[in-house]
Amino acid sequence: MRNVPGITVFEPAEIDDLQSCFDTILERRGVARSSEVADAIARALVLAYQRGVADRNELIRLADLAIDEQ
Repeated sequence: MRNVPGITVFEPAEIDDLQSCFDTILERRGVARSSEVADAIARALVLAYQRGVADRNELIRLADLAIDEQ
């Protein structure tokens, strides 16, 4: 992940990892990709990753927690 002032730039491998986590959560929860819940899941994953969480299981756990708290 590269940081440009005001912008976070993800490398292709990082995007693939986040996409995989996102897809796993959507499938497990039966959430439509175009739903508001899916948007919230994506936001939670990106925020956790930007804060330094890189472990797949931890990203999924934190995104799940964020959604459950809504």
